[in-house]
Amino acid sequence: MARILIVEDEPDMRELMARKLESAGHEVASTRTGAEGLAMLQSSRPDLVLLDVQLPDTSGLSFCTTVRADAELRDTLVVMISASAGQEEVDAGLAAGADDYVTKPFAPSKLIQRVEALLSTDR
Repeated sequence: MARILIVEDEPDMRELMARKLESAGHEVASTRTGAEGLAMLQSSRPDLVLLDVQLPDTSGLSFCTTVRADAELRDTLVVMISASAGQEEVDAGLAAGADDYVTKPFAPSKLIQRVEALLSTDR
């Protein structure tokens, strides 16, 4: 069982991801803003963050860059989630330090597979 933090401003998407991850056996916490997400990340140290690229208070790119710059957080797995599927957006997400980039809409089963694959890798 992994601890996963979802940072997603859309309630329905946040709820769907949380339900699917919980049914796959993971412990899930979630929030809708980057500021809350960073605070939760610092206090609870999840194994993986599912991060929306477009948050109401910051961009997922800035959030990810902040995580990678913090010595205590930099090894946290980050999966960016976005409706932007263009190669430039994907490249920007990966350049900011994301471990993976998933585009919306996605099949929940595919998201679980990608999360499981990342969690099984040695970092």
